[in-house]
Amino acid sequence: MTNTELHNIILKGENSHIEFKQSFSKAVIETIVAFSNTKGGQILIGVKDNGGILDVNISEESIPKWINEIKQSTFPSIIPDFEVVLLKGKTIIVIDVKEYPVKPISYKNKY
Repeated sequence: MTNTELHNIILKGENSHIEFKQSFSKAVIETIVAFSNTKGGQILIGVKDNGGILDVNISEESIPKWINEIKQSTFPSIIPDFEVVLLKGKTIIVIDVKEYPVKPISYKNKY
């Protein structure tokens, strides 16, 4: 994803396929499940609800840890695509979630 594409997504705001989150949390996994059960979407970690950009501090192990947490918390297991993007000198994580062909997906056995 280019900086221009990411900037335009943020300017348009949240919708049924775009969700902003300030940090990785249980809510991110719940959104991944929701997107997997519908038409897919993207989660931008490091963006406030109002479109303000934060700087996400991640280590080399952060994304593999998050993928493992998502995989262990969902059934069938989901492994979304992650992309680290620098925008205005700040790190944003873009999680791209595809519609899952086998539904429903559960989070910790809850649908």
